[in-house]
Amino acid sequence: MNQVAAGRIVDLARGSAAGVAALQAIRDLAESAVAEGQGAAALAELARESGALAGWARAALLEASGATAGALAAVEAMPELEWGDARAGRWLAIARLRARLGQPEAAPALREAVRAASGYRTLRQADAALRGLRRKGLFPGALRPYRIALLSAFNADFLPEVLRPLLFAAGLDARFWTGPFGQVRQPLLGPAADLETFRPELVVLATDWRSADPATAAEAHVEELRQLWRICHERFGAAAIQFNYEIPTVDPMGRLSRLLPGGRRRQLEAVNAALWEAEARQEGAVIFDLEQLAGEFGKARWSDEAAWEISRQYPSAAALPALGRRFAALVRALLGMTSKCLALDLDGVLWGGVIGEDGLNGIRIGGTGSGAAHASFQAYCKGLKSRGVLLAVCSKNNPEDALAPFRQHPEMILREEDIAVFAAGWGPKEDGLRSIAAQINIGLDGVVFVDDNPAERERIRQQLPMVETPEMPADPSGFAAALDAARLFEALRCTGEDALRTASIRANTGREALAVASADPMAYLRGLEMTLRAQPFDELNLPRIVQLFNKTNQFNMTTRRVTEAEVRLWMSLPEAFTLSVRLADRFGDFGLTGLLVAFEREGRLQIESWLISCRILGRGVEQAMLALALEEARRRGCGELGGQFIPTEKNQLAAGVYPQFGFADAGDGRYRLPVAAAPIAVPEYIRLAVAP
Repeated sequence: MNQVAAGRIVDLARGSAAGVAALQAIRDLAESAVAEGQGAAALAELARESGALAGWARAALLEASGATAGALAAVEAMPELEWGDARAGRWLAIARLRARLGQPEAAPALREAVRAASGYRTLRQADAALRGLRRKGLFPGALRPYRIALLSAFNADFLPEVLRPLLFAAGLDARFWTGPFGQVRQPLLGPAADLETFRPELVVLATDWRSADPATAAEAHVEELRQLWRICHERFGAAAIQFNYEIPTVDPMGRLSRLLPGGRRRQLEAVNAALWEAEARQEGAVIFDLEQLAGEFGKARWSDEAAWEISRQYPSAAALPALGRRFAALVRALLGMTSKCLALDLDGVLWGGVIGEDGLNGIRIGGTGSGAAHASFQAYCKGLKSRGVLLAVCSKNNPEDALAPFRQHPEMILREEDIAVFAAGWGPKEDGLRSIAAQINIGLDGVVFVDDNPAERERIRQQLPMVETPEMPADPSGFAAALDAARLFEALRCTGEDALRTASIRANTGREALAVASADPMAYLRGLEMTLRAQPFDELNLPRIVQLFNKTNQFNMTTRRVTEAEVRLWMSLPEAFTLSVRLADRFGDFGLTGLLVAFEREGRLQIESWLISCRILGRGVEQAMLALALEEARRRGCGELGGQFIPTEKNQLAAGVYPQFGFADAGDGRYRLPVAAAPIAVPEYIRLAVAP
């Protein structure tokens, strides 16, 4: 038996298909071979073999023999495997072995595994590895904790083991409270001491089509759900995600199900439409589009009737990874963690051919075939730009050659003015991506990089693991679908400021020229001819206000995330002071870029939230906003202006601002400034326009 196991390992190692099944079979056989004393013989035989599977077999035998360091060295030396569960399996092994050796690098390896994973079993293994990191004290402390309550009409026990690793890869330490099976309403409407102790930040109402009463009118059904959303906000201070309803394909009424009043399809379509209208009117929940996702996945595979009958599982195990990835994308959007910039390679991505060799007339854009596919991808990218995603170029090319198609080719859909930052040259692409992030003033974790070259993608994943580098197909006709499936740019709202973002970044060229020409920093600031428009929060700007609260990280004193309902409440409170500011200069309009909320309490005006877009820092806006808050404190007769700073991984830029303006440290991240002695004023180089 032992010789059979050892022989089978060698046979498999000589194979060429390094799929997940082969990897698992080799691991199982390695344990058997070592248990029977044939591990050393198998290793000796493998010494003459090369390739990915041979490396995996050596690692499996060494691990089974207890040689953890040697196993780690062997699996790290393997060539990278094909994207999907095979690649994830290799990175899971790296994470497992690093954890066994107590290495903190286990967590990044696990993140890489989750990024590549495609199957339910692999994600369950990743979840087990994640729990192992926590037990060994290797769980990264910088991740944001996030408490999620799952209230489900079906058996939701299968969801956390998929959602937890996917949210970990998105930068969250997700903790779950799962309600009793089939009880969506009861935990919210009745006493639920354990749920109150858990204090959810997000409540997920995971309904399914079986739980929708066909006798209830669509609007009445949605009104019942609205009541639950309100309870989420009022009782727990939590955001709410509401599943909409899959429309099942198996229906005895056939097409009559849509045609006739009372037909199930007609009823569910009406409910889904009413749910989307409720979100559009900001009535308390974000809709998770289960119906669209089921259609994309394939409804014939989405549900497993046998699993439903046995354990009330929904959807099928095969569909859970797709649900998990879409859910993680929505949570990222809810928390303002969506990627901000799409950095694009050029040759093979925006056009076919190589511009430096084929020339302007030789590259393929538009028409039919691959040229049409490249044009289609450009159109998709331009659509992203229209809703606020910044486009950048990161390409190995002569700059003049790279710019020529944008300026001269008649079939180009993207033009030079659509590109916020153009980084073309012959240096490593990781340097180009660093430059792009610096010029836009965002972290590298806000950048998504698209390249048709697998070697370049792999290099960026190794050199800049915080950059999202989605796997792209060989055929350019699949580029848009591959990028869309990643949902890295998911958003809850699109505002007027989003459309201004590219123009604002491009205008920095003029600002940089002025800075070079100015004799000193003060001359530069005066030369900008800045106007700051200040006003209280209002309904017109509400979507942008909420968006700014939920996506600003660097200059954000408390990093408090909010809902539109919370902001509306502030707007109605007489003790609240709300301030929004818009900055414009001679080169362009930055839009609404600064927010401050303070409350009058016991003779003090206490600033609870204060944030400014990083695009306008260093221009005196922070001083102007404090001056306006100080003026409001005087108007109300308050003796002090108070502030608070809650440190996070990303907001150290704001750490010393309160002391800089004379605030005294009151302990526990709180600061105090006596109103009578405060000398803060709006800088003289800023023209202030205050709306009542």
